[in-house]
Amino acid sequence: MVVVGSSRETTEAETAGGAGARTPADRRRARAERARGPLGRLFRYAGLSIGALLGWSFGGFFAARPELVAVTQFFLASVLAALGFLVTPYLLFDLSDAIWARLRALTVDALIAGGIGAFAGGVFGLLLAWPLALLPRPAGQLIPPTVALLAMLVGAALVSSRRRELMEVMGLRSQRPGLALVLDTSALIDGRIGEFVRLAVPDAQLLVPEEVLRELHRLAEHSDPPRRARGRRGLELLRRLREEVGSQFVVVPARVPETEADDAVVACCRECAGRLVTCDQRLADVARVQGLVVWNPHQLAEALRSPVHVGDRFVLHLSGPGREPGQAIGYLDDGTLVVVEEARSRIGQDVPVEVTRILRTPAGRLVFAQLVAQSEP
Repeated sequence: MVVVGSSRETTEAETAGGAGARTPADRRRARAERARGPLGRLFRYAGLSIGALLGWSFGGFFAARPELVAVTQFFLASVLAALGFLVTPYLLFDLSDAIWARLRALTVDALIAGGIGAFAGGVFGLLLAWPLALLPRPAGQLIPPTVALLAMLVGAALVSSRRRELMEVMGLRSQRPGLALVLDTSALIDGRIGEFVRLAVPDAQLLVPEEVLRELHRLAEHSDPPRRARGRRGLELLRRLREEVGSQFVVVPARVPETEADDAVVACCRECAGRLVTCDQRLADVARVQGLVVWNPHQLAEALRSPVHVGDRFVLHLSGPGREPGQAIGYLDDGTLVVVEEARSRIGQDVPVEVTRILRTPAGRLVFAQLVAQSEP
């Protein structure tokens, strides 16, 4: 299974206390603080030194005339040294975070297959690099290591894609990756997925893209009270899930700035072969078109409800008036709304009703019924 997520410390910091959705400004401040730290300063001076050496080494190749070699070397060394000093800590920190995130949830068979593929690719790359090293400089210096590195990456990717067959050939049982559920904003606001995970799939890995956290954070700070309440409800559910499932809760870091939450959850599902959990029917349709498995909390709740069919008769307590004249409403034991025609005068009573039709909507079922005359069987 492909790893998605961030370090445990980052995950806890992002989801603690309902402040899980860090804004882009928060991320920029955190990156700047890391770059100013001792390790960041070490990376800066290392980048400065490497940039200066590279600029001085390659400056001679770009000089228009021999007498300009020293000037070109000094100029190129200065530019690359300054660039290395400024960007090296950010590049190395981001790269290390990405590598750590991808290594966190790799299964054992994926690690074994990747190592075998990288070794085989490296051997093949060295065989290719041997004659390429005879090319004139600088091609003879740059092309061989590049070819060897690419061969290792290709070998690791190819063997990893066939790791189950490889494990069987080696007489080992391929480790089956756990179930991964990718939660979107609508599912977190709905809230029912928390109980479903706790009762039905307690071993599932819960993945929440950072874009979803940002969207919840924006909702929680919205000026409209209903939207603000929904955002805070989603953040509170995230906090509870983090406490209940622990390390199985993973925040997927944003890869492309300003990505929409819907695009992020679909990309996350494709990468980790996870199941998308959403109440958004439009997003569910888009995901299914792309071959993804979608779980809709409304549909899951619908499947667990006791069946009611047209023609069924039962006694219903009428609790209030309906929207249309003469209508009264009641509820089944599972919470399904029942609309009874011409029964407003019987509100507050237990009356026998017969189901006339059932309307299925993205929000669930809506049952329509009529009163049954007492003389009827």
